[in-house]
Amino acid sequence: MTQIQDAIDKDIASGKIAPFTDAAQHRIDAKEKGTYDVYIEIDIDCEELVDAVGLDYTRSVEDDTQNEICLSFSKDEFKDTFEDVSITDDYWNEVSITEILLNPEMCEYVTKVTIYKPNGDIVCYY
Repeated sequence: MTQIQDAIDKDIASGKIAPFTDAAQHRIDAKEKGTYDVYIEIDIDCEELVDAVGLDYTRSVEDDTQNEICLSFSKDEFKDTFEDVSITDDYWNEVSITEILLNPEMCEYVTKVTIYKPNGDIVCYY
């Protein structure tokens, strides 16, 4: 299965075929850059708060009531950011990730966090 996905990713990257979803493109981008790309979907009701802290965002393609914030991390930055978080803790969810990355005030507006890993894995929290 990995060989098939690698071949598809290669064809998309070369322009032979186009990705059919934003998620597919995000996955390829993280893989090519070797970064951990964290996409935070946050309600448009807090757009002023996001603007106030100077974060870039785009409107979510999947849900027009959400904005999407992308934060990219190197492997070391990702490890440093989440070094005190264990996957076995109940703390690990979309709210806690937002609290770590942004601030507690924004947590109540977050609906989804998706992490695209450089190895092609995708981790989602709703």
